[in-house]
Formats: sequence, C-alpha cells, structure tokens
Amino acid sequence: MEIFTQEHLTVREKYGTTNQAEMVFSYMDTTSLSDRMIGFIESINYFFLATSSKEGRTNVNFKGTKSKRLIKVLDKNRLIFPDFDGNGILHSVGDILSNPNVGLLVIDFSKDIRIKINGKAKIIDDKEIISSYLDYFDSFNFSRLIEVEIDYVIPNCSANLSVVRDSILDKGNKV
Repeated sequence: MEIFTQEHLTVREKYGTTNQAEMVFSYMDTTSLSDRMIGFIESINYFFLATSSKEGRTNVNFKGTKSKRLIKVLDKNRLIFPDFDGNGILHSVGDILSNPNVGLLVIDFSKDIRIKINGKAKIIDDKEIISSYLDYFDSFNFSRLIEVEIDYVIPNCSANLSVVRDSILDKGNKV
C-alpha cells in the first residue's frame, strides 16, 4: 500500500526535506514492527488513537488502563487492544465501522520514545475470542477488541517530549 501521495512529495520538495526523508526510508523498514518496537509497544499502558468517519470528520482518543498491558502484538504486522465503553459515546468504534483507517501514537514520556502506527482496524466482538484475551489484558471490563493491520510504522521524532514530561512533573508549568 502506498502511504504517501503526490502532495507529500510536493511539500518535501517545496520545503527542502526530500533528501532527509529519503535517508530515513533508506535504513528503516516502515512496513512492519521490529522486535524492539514490539517490546516497547507491549510495555505501554496508554496511547492515542486517531480515527475518522467516512465523511472525514476526525477524532482522537486517549486509550489507557491501570493494567500492566494495553496492546498485544499478534505478529509484526498486526496488533490488538481492548476497547472500553468509557463514557458510552464510542467515537472510535463508530468511526472504524465506517472507515477502518486508524493511527496510533504510542508514547513513553519518561524515556522520550514515540512510535506512530497507521493501519486498518476491525472490531472483534466475538465473546470466545474476547475471553481468550482477558488474562493477558488483566481486565474483565471490555466487551470488544480492536485489531489493527499495520500499513506504516515509524519511530516518531522525540524532540520536545521532555518538555511534556517536565510539565507533568512540575505541575506549575504548562505545555
């Protein structure tokens, strides 16, 4: 699947970042998760999920849990996570049903690491499949899973994550 459009190439040319982007892509596999990425992703208990309706109305949601794990990597191209009812609006689920394209931003502010994942999501609400993940996710209060087939993955620039971390630690500062 081609991730970038002609517009992406045009703006890289316009702003002089074509060589920089080509260098990044020359040494990085952006089509699947590395072992290091898998270890990081499975250690995180929060991330941000971006979705969009079929009309293009975008939405971003914080996904988090008190459990030790929130994402299970099934293989280098697929991951799965529980979806909680939260406030009952179900923005993400509704969007995925009409438009499966999603983006995940997985961040560890304490280590200045973030990974961006784009892919196609599907909702799993089969009780038997869900029950097979209850122990892994150390939770019993979700009624569906979201599985993502990865199209694109890249470590995202970690610049300025320390600013967020410092503002969290020093509640007097604002980001």
